Amino acid sequence: MRTPPNLDVLLPRTRQGILAATYLDPARWWYMRQLARHLGVPSSSLQRELSGLVEGGILRQKREGRQVYFQAAAGSPIFGELRGIILKTAGLADVIRAALKSFSRSILWAFIYGSVARAEEHSASDVDLMIVGRVRLAEISPALRKVERKLSRAVNPTVYSPQEWVNKLKSRQYFVTTVLGSKKIFVLGDAREFNQAFGRQAS
Repeated sequence: MRTPPNLDVLLPRTRQGILAATYLDPARWWYMRQLARHLGVPSSSLQRELSGLVEGGILRQKREGRQVYFQAAAGSPIFGELRGIILKTAGLADVIRAALKSFSRSILWAFIYGSVARAEEHSASDVDLMIVGRVRLAEISPALRKVERKLSRAVNPTVYSPQEWVNKLKSRQYFVTTVLGSKKIFVLGDAREFNQAFGRQAS
């Protein structure tokens, strides 16, 4: 199994946190103290990082009275590519991966699909999560509720046993075949193995 991408080799953790917070919800403006609380770091440690990201065109900045607010620079030419990297590493996928880590031996594949995977979501969109493995929804629900609180957005899990997944594919069940043919962000399991096993059934 391949090792999941690790952004630590490229960016400091604080910068990863800033990018994850802003790029996962690009319509939201954050003021520094609020962002510091969200990341669990002192405000002083954010000043240089935020200034650098604004100067580099990665974040936008505005002032209202004494407060300075920051937002993802959605007009940046690298916005889409950078957001995709954040989603797969420091962002949403990593948060879910960490929450499901204790169940990794029971999960063959877990991936995000739907509007988030297509980068078409808005701030109120649920995170659609497909899980194929020998685990029950009741077992993982507490962990996913923690993810919801951390991300401030709902996670909508669908869980199938390996046999259920295969049976639904064989019967061409509409929902499963639609998910199979859609864009995915893999959280657990090997994407290449998944595509080798089921790719032909997506067509």
